[in-house]
Amino acid sequence: MSKRLRYLVSSILSAIGFYFFISLPYESHYYGLLVGIVLIVFCFWFGLGIIFEQSLYTRLMSALMPVGFFVGFGLFMALLPQNLLILLLSSVFFGFGCYVIFLVENVFLVSIGGRTPLLYRAAYTVGLMVSLLIAFFMFDSLFSFKFVYWLNALLIFAISIISFMYLFYSVTIELPDDGKEKNMWAYVLIPSFLIAQLGLVLSFWPVGIFKGSVYLVVVVYIVSSLIQMDLRERLFKKSWLTFVWISIAVILGMILTTSWK
Repeated sequence: MSKRLRYLVSSILSAIGFYFFISLPYESHYYGLLVGIVLIVFCFWFGLGIIFEQSLYTRLMSALMPVGFFVGFGLFMALLPQNLLILLLSSVFFGFGCYVIFLVENVFLVSIGGRTPLLYRAAYTVGLMVSLLIAFFMFDSLFSFKFVYWLNALLIFAISIISFMYLFYSVTIELPDDGKEKNMWAYVLIPSFLIAQLGLVLSFWPVGIFKGSVYLVVVVYIVSSLIQMDLRERLFKKSWLTFVWISIAVILGMILTTSWK
């Protein structure tokens, strides 16, 4: 079976699994979520041909984005009113997203070992966009559950750890030594703690679920950009000053668009 055909078959199977997941009764969603995660991991390992190949670290990193997409988009759709048309359209969108993720992961796997293919930059950009979309689905679903502030912060911390672990992986595979000399946890835990603190603040700030999620995603993008530039040793003064001004603009936007009534 050709590589593209495996991607297509695995994406279709994933879309079918997603359809059954969001079709479940509300009280069964959490059990369906666990089964769906196992299905997604198997489909992606099979599609990428790494069930018995590559290191455990590489296999885990290759599964993070599709699992995050399934959990984030699945919870997001589970909170919306359902009908047959919405079920079909969301499943097709999920299947298309899975196929895109397959293409991205394939380029990343080829990049391991210092071999940087011509499509790496495009794959990294698409991967970052998908990761930010997943983060939005996750944050929006999380705020929709209206948990207490400390649980919001804890869950946002966990989501951020996964996001920045994948970012570290996607950037360092381009480096000559695959980032073996870089301290992964410093690039993961510190920014995750920062995002969690912002999530804690937004638990009290009356910005609304949608705007709060967007603000968090914008900050994740800013921090991710700074991290990838530092990992590539391209974090120059002009670069980080640009993101400082963007951060100030975001903070001012939060303050000026907030209604305290």
